Amino acid sequence: MPSTTIARAITDQQAADALREELGSGYKITRHGTDSLTVKHGGLAFATVRMARDGDATTFRVHGGGLIVGRIVNEFGIARTVTEALKGSLGSAPAG
Repeated sequence: MPSTTIARAITDQQAADALREELGSGYKITRHGTDSLTVKHGGLAFATVRMARDGDATTFRVHGGGLIVGRIVNEFGIARTVTEALKGSLGSAPAG
C-alpha cells in the first residue's frame, strides 16, 4: 500500500482537484465523504485513497482495488501512480 504525507492540512476537494490536474482527463476522481476518494482509469484499474489529517499534516494511503490478481496489479500500477501524483502536485513531507 503506497502512502505519502503532505506537510499541511488538505481537504478532500483540494486533493481531488490536484489529482485531476496532475493525472489528466483519462482518470475519473470521485469524492466519498470528507476522507476518501476513488480514482479510476478504465474499467479495471482503480484505487481508493484514504486521507488522515493530523494537525498540520495529511497522510494519504492508497490501495489498489479489484479482486485478488487485479488488486495486486492495481497496487503496483494505479496506486503508485496516484501516490506519485499526490506527491508531485501537493509536495511531500521530509522523512524522519
